[in-house]
Amino acid sequence: MEFVISFKDSDVAFIIKVCGDIDAYHSATFKQKTLEHMPHTDKKIVAFDLSEVPYIDSAGLGSIVSLIKESKKTEKELVLFSLQPQVKKIFEMTKLDKIIRIVDTEEEIKK
Repeated sequence: MEFVISFKDSDVAFIIKVCGDIDAYHSATFKQKTLEHMPHTDKKIVAFDLSEVPYIDSAGLGSIVSLIKESKKTEKELVLFSLQPQVKKIFEMTKLDKIIRIVDTEEEIKK
């Protein structure tokens, strides 16, 4: 599967849709592209649509933790949504679900 990141503004959040694995091969690109685009939105919520991410490894998790730190500097909240069960399980096992908000659907972001 090709690794693709796309960006769009919604009513409530800046949406970053990721397609492909967030792993050692792609985590640097994922982080770099996100950091390039985050300053260009006035939305206070940056939401990642992970519906097409079948796998994330420790490098990918590290990128997300780094992005959480960066987002706090600009007073933005990061939210993950539409995680596949195996990806959600990794966030639960590593307890990262305690430091980043995870919701099931895009509609739940504003709650």
